[in-house]
Amino acid sequence: MAAAELKEGLLPPIPSTSSSYSTSANVSSSRRLFFPGMDVIGLKKRGQGLRSWIRVDARTGISQSIELDKFAIMRRCDLPARDIRLLDPLFLYPSTILGRERAIVVNLEQIRCIITADEVLLVNSLDPYVLQYVEELGRRIAANKGQDTVSFGGRAALPDYLPFEFGALEAALEAACTSLDSQIKISCLNSKRSKQNGWNDGSALLMVRRCEAYSNDSPEV
Repeated sequence: MAAAELKEGLLPPIPSTSSSYSTSANVSSSRRLFFPGMDVIGLKKRGQGLRSWIRVDARTGISQSIELDKFAIMRRCDLPARDIRLLDPLFLYPSTILGRERAIVVNLEQIRCIITADEVLLVNSLDPYVLQYVEELGRRIAANKGQDTVSFGGRAALPDYLPFEFGALEAALEAACTSLDSQIKISCLNSKRSKQNGWNDGSALLMVRRCEAYSNDSPEV
């Protein structure tokens, strides 16, 4: 009897099933926390912040700056998240033109935009080619107001039965080609300058070698 009481005193009490389950649940929930007091939901919301866009109206050609988040753009243009990611200026993607059911996604050099039947949403930028595209698009829409146009299902159309989406895409292609053309001209100019500088360096080196050879051959020098 004394040995049994001594054994019970040495062994720890067996925890109940409910208490052990609650303890493990608390441990697992505490492991899921990144840091105590951190608002993880708030961080996710801040990561999906607003972005500035330039909106060009298909009817009037008037441009304005608006702020929309990714989910608002997805609902507005009926696009998946992977298409919106192509327009992110923080990432480098190859030039892409995607045709969707209700929109055209354009990623051409500095021109990153979404073209729909009612508007063009352009990633806001101070790049001169972006501003030139906005001005050219507004000019085309304003110039075609007085001309005979045809609308299909309420969609604005340009002359020769060209829908607005394709007219905006044409202007985007022209802006991208202008940007590439200027880059080629700059690279060719730099190449000519580098060749000219290399020729001058080679001529100077040849002159130095001739002077050294002349000084070595002439005992008076």
